[in-house]
Amino acid sequence: MSKGLRHPIIPWLVAVAALVTLTHVYPLWRLLQRALGGEGENIRWLLETPRVHLALRHSLWVSAASAALALGAALLLAVLTTQTDLPGRGILRLLFLSPLVIPPQVLALAWIQWAGPVGYLQQGLRWILGGQGSLWSLYTPGGIILLLALFVLPIAYLTLVAGLSRLSKQAQEAAQLDGANLLQVWLFITLPLLRPSVAAAAALAFLGAWGNFGIPALLGIPGRYLTLPTLLYQEVINFGGDGFGRSAALALLFGLPALFFLAWSQQPQAGLDPGEAPPDPYRLGWLGWLLSGILFAAALLVILGPLLAMAATALLRAYGLPLVWSNLTLEHFRLVLFELERVRRATLHSLGLAGGAALLCSGMATILGYALTRLKARLLALLSFIVDLPYALPGLIFALSLILVWLPPPLPGLSLYGTLWLILMAYLGRFLALALQPMQAAWRSLDTSLEEAASIDGASLLQTFRYILLPLLAPALTAAVLLVFLQSFAELTLSALLVTSRSETFGWLIFGLQQGGYTHQAAALSTLLVLVLFGLAAGIQALRRQVGQP
Repeated sequence: MSKGLRHPIIPWLVAVAALVTLTHVYPLWRLLQRALGGEGENIRWLLETPRVHLALRHSLWVSAASAALALGAALLLAVLTTQTDLPGRGILRLLFLSPLVIPPQVLALAWIQWAGPVGYLQQGLRWILGGQGSLWSLYTPGGIILLLALFVLPIAYLTLVAGLSRLSKQAQEAAQLDGANLLQVWLFITLPLLRPSVAAAAALAFLGAWGNFGIPALLGIPGRYLTLPTLLYQEVINFGGDGFGRSAALALLFGLPALFFLAWSQQPQAGLDPGEAPPDPYRLGWLGWLLSGILFAAALLVILGPLLAMAATALLRAYGLPLVWSNLTLEHFRLVLFELERVRRATLHSLGLAGGAALLCSGMATILGYALTRLKARLLALLSFIVDLPYALPGLIFALSLILVWLPPPLPGLSLYGTLWLILMAYLGRFLALALQPMQAAWRSLDTSLEEAASIDGASLLQTFRYILLPLLAPALTAAVLLVFLQSFAELTLSALLVTSRSETFGWLIFGLQQGGYTHQAAALSTLLVLVLFGLAAGIQALRRQVGQP
């Protein structure tokens, strides 16, 4: 331990830990104090208010139902794209992973244009069936469940793919030699081995749906379907004398599932041993072409259709007009790109915030990743848990904790509430864990003999970093920067509570335009955003492959 304390990285690690205490620990501690304060009045309000009970039931239902739907679809998709010779499986994988890149408010907006009351899907079906009026409504629990399932599907899919990639073919071959058919192999061999991955995928999908704000806000608020995210949002923006105390208590209830999962994930988990060789893909024959056609049709229906509908809405002169050449115009794109001052201001704000957060997070993650992989100290495990906490908790909770710290300011003359600095602090706290993942993986892949050789030649740690380690870490560092930028540029959940008219962000602007009835401008901005985010995602994937990450 004493040798570890003399390590040259320690002063830098102490500086990072101090910043993490300011951005992570203190705000969440103030939130807990406020929730448990008031001589129990806040907790009593939580237990006795019917609206809280209703919102809790609704959130549990839509989160569980969407997680179950996403898990079933992800398991089928993971099996077909990794265990069989399904035609077009690479393209299908990209299509169904695309909701991972699309912000939830943009996904909801696209679906409103696609399957809303005057959406292209409803119009087409009404024309075919000869009916009148709406065939369905997205502003219902079913609509919320469907979109939440699409949003968390990539998370469940990637978790299951990771589990399937660790299956060895020996167990399956042994069962087949004993006379088991394909169905029996899957029921009695493969699925039991996948149980840890299935449990992790279900938990992650549930938490992703539980903490989502954009979809319940755009669909649930107009449909008067109350959930915990929208209730917490309404309590904060309409706070009265005791509003912050009640909001803190509500945030405590809202954050319990994430806390349980984070504590569970820190425990050693029984998992699959990496196999010596992956199982041979199953030959599907003509059935593969049929399944591939069905999946491409499903992707067109739930992924491409909504995005194309959103782009079409951005090109139409007026909402609801037929999609013919004479009704198309680039006026809405010209308006948002060159004339709307709000768009320019919000874009500059988000570029600065996302860029600053990406650079700060990647720099801190470089130091943390080095310490976590090179030093042996129990306090580092605690520091890692603290870094993960704001990312695991719903974003509204972390935003509220920062409001409680900075309204009123803790120090006279130091007022951050309503400024871009507080949003930057929120992004730093929220996305540091995201940057830490590729940096830890990169540090583990570097041989420690490089540092030892540099030390023998008389190089200091700073020189070793500058001339040897950082050039080798450049792909992972770039991936971390892009990953944080990708998540923070169009972020909505934190911004929903922290933005003001002086600090409007790009993600909040799209939400506000849609809520205010400026559908064409919101669609034009969202279309441009999706194109940019897809380009960034392609760059991240290329860099991850370069550093050996899937």
